[in-house]
Amino acid sequence: MAQETGLLLELKLACNEHAPATVREALAGVSEGEPAFGDAMLVASELVTNAVRHSGGAGDDRLEVLAARRGEDLIISVTDPGASGHTARSRGPTKDGFEGLGLLIVQQLATEWGEERGDGYRVWARVPLF
Repeated sequence: MAQETGLLLELKLACNEHAPATVREALAGVSEGEPAFGDAMLVASELVTNAVRHSGGAGDDRLEVLAARRGEDLIISVTDPGASGHTARSRGPTKDGFEGLGLLIVQQLATEWGEERGDGYRVWARVPLF
């Protein structure tokens, strides 16, 4: 496995329902075949899905997605417009069981994650690639 440190992916994309698939496809394109890259793709997809659903952004607002290798980890960062003022938090599953699991998945697959407000709202996660 490669040990270099550096930016693997930088995307600016519309804050819409197509964003999660776009990010998964882009990450698949920079994978070096590490089996755990699937975990990173799932984490990225969940972070982007949360941004699309909960940021208060419209389709003409932009998301910025960064993925950088740090040793044997991949740091994934998603910045949205932050218009809703909400913060990322685990809610647990809804009554039908099909929503509300995104951050629980992130917590299970990432060694750490966090959020911060600045120019927009940024949520990030560190996912091991070994």
